[in-house]
Amino acid sequence: MKISPRLTVTLCLTIALCGCSSNDNSEKNESHSSGTKHTEVATVETIQVAAKHLESTVRIPAELIAFRDVAIHPKVQGFIKSVAVDRGSTVKMGQVLVEIVAPELDANYQESRAKFETARSALLQAQSNVANFVAQQEEAQAKVEAEEANYKRIQFAARTPGAIAPVDLEAAEKTLQGSKAHVRAAEQAVIGAKSELEVQKGRIRSAKQALISIGETKAYLTVKAPFDGTITERNVHEGSLVSSTASSTPMLRLQETAKLRLLVPVPEADISCIRQGEEMKFTVPAFVGKSFTGTIARISHGLERKTRTMIIELDVPNRSKELEPGMYAEVVWQMRRPYATFFVPATAVVSANDKTFVIRVKNNKAEAITISRGQTMGKEVEIVGEIEPGDQVVLQASEEIKPGSVVHPKLISLREVSSSEGHSEE
Repeated sequence: MKISPRLTVTLCLTIALCGCSSNDNSEKNESHSSGTKHTEVATVETIQVAAKHLESTVRIPAELIAFRDVAIHPKVQGFIKSVAVDRGSTVKMGQVLVEIVAPELDANYQESRAKFETARSALLQAQSNVANFVAQQEEAQAKVEAEEANYKRIQFAARTPGAIAPVDLEAAEKTLQGSKAHVRAAEQAVIGAKSELEVQKGRIRSAKQALISIGETKAYLTVKAPFDGTITERNVHEGSLVSSTASSTPMLRLQETAKLRLLVPVPEADISCIRQGEEMKFTVPAFVGKSFTGTIARISHGLERKTRTMIIELDVPNRSKELEPGMYAEVVWQMRRPYATFFVPATAVVSANDKTFVIRVKNNKAEAITISRGQTMGKEVEIVGEIEPGDQVVLQASEEIKPGSVVHPKLISLREVSSSEGHSEE
């Protein structure tokens, strides 16, 4: 059969149009399927932001020191007569530790004692003089009173003419005036004696004070323990010359070891968790596997500028004398913050491009909320930012979830998170 050229052209055009139609339909189908993918909503697991009190175990290096530590220096210069203790000796308060001899001090004491005795004798003499002059004054006064009475009688009798000679009246008057003069002299003598008595009293007070002062200084020749403790240092022996200057080497060092102080430098971030009276456990290298307990007794309320730590002191009972001053310790502190902050699982926090954020889901839309990291508590991390209790954040956050994208939140609990983590570990 012979096909005409016109039919051939027509068939070719028909086939070409069919091919184009097929291509257009496939492109439309692909375009439709692609549009379906872009409008698909992703489902993400979310968890609610929880307000909790931070609880964590903190390990802090610390140091044990003696509760009381005294370097014992001599009060006076002298020679060591005897030393009753040695390094390691356990002593009681008031126990004699060292005896010192100082010949010059003994001589000064004897001289002061002699001056005191002399002043006391002078005082007794002054008191006797006052008593004698007072007696003389009283005697002169009595004589004046008698002569005055006699003069009045003579004067009364002289009123009768011829009864008393004028010369006798004159003599009685002069005698009375002389007695009054003796009274005035006796009064002055008493005043002078009392003044001398006060001078002697001042002298004896001065002599007594000097004697007491030297006596107290002399008492320092016997050095006694100021409290119960242990002698940890001895630097003198019998015959040693000791001086009272502050720069001199101490004779002994006494430390109270029945109770110790534990110095703990608490980091600035944990200061708010310190509580007076709280117990802390600690360990020391000398007793592996054994822990000890101390009680927070003193808080310095001031930070060290270089280390940004605050020293607290724990009282540590040490009756068994196992612990020693100078030991290094490690405090294991179960701290609890007194106020609540926000916590989320660590997987909910993203750090990228010098930013730290969580992805909050609100009204089915993702929002990147910039936050600051705090401390960790187990598998959770403390966050600070524009977050409110009850907000839902993406549990497995990543940069792939863009801000503004539409997501479908699936809220799960912390228990479910812990359970899934446990299964994943298995």
